[in-house]
Amino acid sequence: MDQRDLGKQRRLPIRTIALVTLTLLVNVSLNTDVNAAGAYPLASGVYQWRDEQGRVHFGDAPNPEHNAKNLSADYDFSLPFKLVIEGIGKANGKTYRIPPKVEQSLGAYVSKIFTIYQQALDLEYPQTREFRIEIYGTEQAYRAYQQTVAPVLENSAGFYNPATNQITTWGMPAGQLQRLITHECSHAISASHGQYVPVWLNEGLAEYFEEMQVSGLGAQVPVSRQWLYVLKRRGYASSSASSTADLRAVIDSPHNLWYTANGADGVSYATSWSLVWFLMDSKQGRSIIAELLNTQHSPLGSSSSQFIERRWPGGFDRFSKDWQHWLRDAAGTHRY
Repeated sequence: MDQRDLGKQRRLPIRTIALVTLTLLVNVSLNTDVNAAGAYPLASGVYQWRDEQGRVHFGDAPNPEHNAKNLSADYDFSLPFKLVIEGIGKANGKTYRIPPKVEQSLGAYVSKIFTIYQQALDLEYPQTREFRIEIYGTEQAYRAYQQTVAPVLENSAGFYNPATNQITTWGMPAGQLQRLITHECSHAISASHGQYVPVWLNEGLAEYFEEMQVSGLGAQVPVSRQWLYVLKRRGYASSSASSTADLRAVIDSPHNLWYTANGADGVSYATSWSLVWFLMDSKQGRSIIAELLNTQHSPLGSSSSQFIERRWPGGFDRFSKDWQHWLRDAAGTHRY
């Protein structure tokens, strides 16, 4: 199988974070054949109002004594497909079962990332077929499966296969598992229209969403300290550095050359992550990402720089300088 078809994988070591405690409010139907998880219905609505003292209240129905604002559309986590999260095989000699809290957390993250793509980037997920996440009980069992269906992937911690609409991985620690699933879900959404997505955008979006932290009804995406460190150590944030040529090389590279140029420090991933974070920071930038995702590109090389040249005020040189200026003081969090 061609690596471009199955090339939606996590290639770098997955960074460990603490698993976020979730107040689960998602409308996800989970498979119960292997794990007794059940379904988690979303409240009938989300409404906001102020009382006589000016205090803000939220509820799942409007308060008849106050003018309530209907926020239901903003917090609609419903999915156009059935989500199946399934444990496979054995672990420690016993049938592998995904811990219920981990399963619920994964369901919340999957729901939220699909919602953000829809609301922030106006990208509808066109498929209605079952979306599967299969988690093997041991790394050995996962690698045996991976060698059978995707032998071109070396040392991958997990991958998304568009032919089966399935993410496959193994039962690693919960924080790592959540980040990997989020990363691969981004690939699944990007690939859902059947068009080739430039590798910088595909991997940049996945790295962006891998930083996502879900809590209750909301989510936030902070800047990645690791990738900022890589870029600043490379000198990209220096006021004397010329970044235009470097950016063109990253965003116009064909698939294989992008990975070849990645290097030991992951500079291709770092640069692509930073470009996505920078673009997601403004309405104009988000519209550019949305247009790029809905444009046909050639696997032999992207024309992203020409696209940005036409749509960014001042052209690509101005875009490069604006990105570099942002990079010098990059901080903050995107909230959804």
